[in-house]
Amino acid sequence: MTYRQQLFDWIVVKEVSPCNWVILSQFRRRSDAESYHQMMRKLSPNPIEVVFRNRLTEFGL
Repeated sequence: MTYRQQLFDWIVVKEVSPCNWVILSQFRRRSDAESYHQMMRKLSPNPIEVVFRNRLTEFGL
């Protein structure tokens, strides 16, 4: 993982199938990630979550 990737701790992920998640975007601040999450939740029928980088293994990413 590069230094630049380490700067973005908050990640918004989308469920594509029951076991597959896709990273939609990465943010430095939780508030930015939450705002993006709210917008995307209205636009997408699939579940979308905000995840801290350390929890990515729970989503299989």
